[in-house]
Amino acid sequence: MQVALYKELESYIKDSKYQESLKQLMDYVILLIDENKLHPSTLEIKILGNHLSEMVNRAENNEKLAPVDKQIFANVRDCSLALSQKIVDYITKNIGQLAESEKYVLSIHFENMIETKEEK
Repeated sequence: MQVALYKELESYIKDSKYQESLKQLMDYVILLIDENKLHPSTLEIKILGNHLSEMVNRAENNEKLAPVDKQIFANVRDCSLALSQKIVDYITKNIGQLAESEKYVLSIHFENMIETKEEK
């Protein structure tokens, strides 16, 4: 699964101004996806790849995502939020600061992957 996921993400890395940071982040995210036995679709990977690329750009440029209403995310599973928090923590430690809202917006990607997994 990891090889297929990586191929979908290569174009984001190639086009990034921050290739090394983005590659390391994507390797970490692929590991998390694999550890959690998630099987995202090609479309889910492309959308996630775009989001991760934008997160790296924001972290590198000290830009902040606008605040979000946390109530909108009240039905998001704790495990989706936990995965997102791990990624935000990784970026904060290795690349730069992100706004708290990043974890909520990112969690939707994992929520969709988990829902797909449960439907199978």
